[in-house]
Amino acid sequence: MKTIMGTFDVTLPDTQPIVFPPLCVVCEKENPDGLIKLSFLGAKSEPVLQMAADRAVGFDVDPKYYGGNTLNKIDGIPACKGCSSRLKRYHWGLQFGYYTAWIPGLVPIVAFPHVSTIITVPWMILCAVSPGVYTLLRPPSFGASFFQGKANFEFKSQKVAEAFMHLNVEAIEKGKAEAEKVKLEKAAMEQSKSEETAPQ
Repeated sequence: MKTIMGTFDVTLPDTQPIVFPPLCVVCEKENPDGLIKLSFLGAKSEPVLQMAADRAVGFDVDPKYYGGNTLNKIDGIPACKGCSSRLKRYHWGLQFGYYTAWIPGLVPIVAFPHVSTIITVPWMILCAVSPGVYTLLRPPSFGASFFQGKANFEFKSQKVAEAFMHLNVEAIEKGKAEAEKVKLEKAAMEQSKSEETAPQ
């Protein structure tokens, strides 16, 4: 577990089923009276900058080879009824911001076409990155990000993060032990088959 910008982060493989502790992810109340489902944006491929660089150099690469964004849904997040509505509102507003934050950046370009690009381009970039900056300044009680086969879960509460990490790392270790056991059993079966079929 690592601490980044006011959150306690736990990174797991994105294919692993996750288990939440019986604690509200917002207020740490034990056995909360609700479960919620949230959606998180993720990326499954090369960044847009890579695409732009390839195009600038003259590579004609089909966009389907770059992948794109993903929408990852996490169900069963424990939260009290009062906390769940605030958390849902935060994430809904954040997603809305990610999709629309660049729009105010167009205002100087459309309304004031005579304004220099030295002003309009930085303004548009500032508008586009504002949702990300907002999450750094005011992180959610629970968040997640997905990139390159990893799922990063962010918690404001250290107690919830530690319990989450303990449950999920334990599941990873158990899964590895079971996979190793199956592998050894398979090798033993193949060994016994080869001994049975060997000429005497």
